[in-house]
Amino acid sequence: MEHYFYDSSGLHPALTTHYHPGLVFLSLFVLVMSGFAVMSVIARIKASRAAGTKVWCLWLLGGSLAAGMIGWTMHFIGMLALEIPINIHYDITLTLFSIIPSALGCAVALFVLSCPHNSKQVLVIAGLLVGLSFGGMHFTGMAAIHGTDRQLSMLFEPRLFALAGFIATFLPVFCLFICNRFTRENTSIPTFRAKATYTLSFGFTIAAMHYVSVAATRFIPGDDIDGGTSHSLLASSGTLAFVVALVSIYTASLVIWMAIVDSRIQQAAAGAATSRLHMREAIESIADGFSLYDTQDRLIECNQRYRELMGNSQGILLGMTYENVIRNAAETNRITGMAGHMDEWLKERLSSHRTPRGDYIENFNDDRWIRVSERRIWDIGTVAIYSDITELKVTEIELFKAMDDAEKARQAAEATTLAKSVFLAHMSHELRTPLNAVIGYSELLMEETGDNAIVHDLQKILAAGQQLLALINEILDLSKVETGKMELSLEDITLPAVIQDIINTIKPMASKNANTLMVECPECLPLMRADLTKLRQGVLNLLSNACKFTRNGRIILSVATESFDGTEGIVFRVADNGIGMNEEQVNRVFDAFTQADSSTTRRYGGTGLGLTITKKFCEIMGGKMSVDSKTGIGSTFTIWLPLNAENSSKEAICG
Repeated sequence: MEHYFYDSSGLHPALTTHYHPGLVFLSLFVLVMSGFAVMSVIARIKASRAAGTKVWCLWLLGGSLAAGMIGWTMHFIGMLALEIPINIHYDITLTLFSIIPSALGCAVALFVLSCPHNSKQVLVIAGLLVGLSFGGMHFTGMAAIHGTDRQLSMLFEPRLFALAGFIATFLPVFCLFICNRFTRENTSIPTFRAKATYTLSFGFTIAAMHYVSVAATRFIPGDDIDGGTSHSLLASSGTLAFVVALVSIYTASLVIWMAIVDSRIQQAAAGAATSRLHMREAIESIADGFSLYDTQDRLIECNQRYRELMGNSQGILLGMTYENVIRNAAETNRITGMAGHMDEWLKERLSSHRTPRGDYIENFNDDRWIRVSERRIWDIGTVAIYSDITELKVTEIELFKAMDDAEKARQAAEATTLAKSVFLAHMSHELRTPLNAVIGYSELLMEETGDNAIVHDLQKILAAGQQLLALINEILDLSKVETGKMELSLEDITLPAVIQDIINTIKPMASKNANTLMVECPECLPLMRADLTKLRQGVLNLLSNACKFTRNGRIILSVATESFDGTEGIVFRVADNGIGMNEEQVNRVFDAFTQADSSTTRRYGGTGLGLTITKKFCEIMGGKMSVDSKTGIGSTFTIWLPLNAENSSKEAICG
């Protein structure tokens, strides 16, 4: 077929041609699909090149073939849309060959637009190559048209042909400049604005090149063809229209889908890498050692602190087994305490690692104590935290040492107290024997002598002996209490009778200091089971002290029932308006050998044991004793005892 410029004055008029609207629209739709596919491929190529992988070469090759085929499809559908009033066919060889320049042009465009930086010269040269490639595709495809029944020649209208050449030269360059700007602003995933701009510019350039070139073509019918054309290289335009359009749309959709899937995969991979990086940073920031072993006991994660603990910050590598790690630590003496039984220690540690049974503590050779907390996670492995508890361990050791020293001091004090009490008990016994003899002989001499002067002296001897005997008895009672040898003699007590006996005993002493003695004891008091001797001695001690430290005053003894902590009992209160005590004196009034102050001992006499022994007696019988006093106002001493001292005394002894 010969191509010439068309002259309207020629002898052969050109055929009148028309366009099929549906196929024209289909060709433009294919262009839109092609534009979005090309932009998706550009994004994948840029992302792959930025990641430093060679996958971008595959995307460039596949994208060039797919985009070239889609561009060629637009051209071919546009040719099928042209309705010529004679029967035509297409040379399949030339038609398929026209795909090659289209693919080459798309390869140039994809490569240039995926580069991070492009100079103006590169864009101009690339634009000219793209225009030349698509022009070659167009005219090669046009050359594939053959008439079926008549010869068919194609001539070109000069002005439209020049316009087509202008479009093929400058529009691709302009299109690359626009697309380069948007792809440079969007480094990996183009926005909708960039895709829309590229699609419109790309589609307008290809459509303008095609339809202006077709408009410049004049189809001139020739002579009839005898016998027709061989159909081995020809195909029906009606059949090709549907097949080519379907394949093109499918190809464009597949390219877009693959680009989207790859984008999502890379985003997921980037997200996973970012998450892993954040996890690594978080693990490294932990002050404690961290390790994670898989189900095969291979190290898959650890931090620098763990490497330092195990003795070699560079020698511990991911993939090492737990046995190798702890064996190296043991062989380099990082961990102490397994000398002579390393195999047993390793076996125990491996068993604990694979089946954690709780925390354990390791002692490292730099005097550090590490608490190891291991947990087994199903289908993952064993995670462990190594916490430095050296300060806590040192404090614990010091605390145990202090407790041990305190226990030794307590035992020594108890031994000293016991020795003192035993000594006092023996000495009191040895002193009482000759003292009783002195008292007895004094009483005997008083009965036999008739000399009043001698009787007066004997009375002094007798009083001094009795006072000394009372002191010895108090010391003996105190030593028995402290050594735990004091026994109770419990009996049922009728309180009104006992109180009356106590009052009769104390009255002379109260009258000596001109004190008024008052008693508040109801007759309806219940029977009380207690040690009568100790009860009587305790109440007498309180009344004796009240009489001693009160002059021209009032002393009140009140007895009543009162419950304490749900236990029924009897309360004995002795109140006076004597000299009283301040807070400091109250705090030490129950201490042995102590009185309000040293002057009271000299002024009022006494040893300071009475209140101490009374309080001990109360506690032995399950009771309690308290005092309330103010200087110059007076004092109130209170004894509370349970109704049944037997049960309470057992609880007190057990407690």
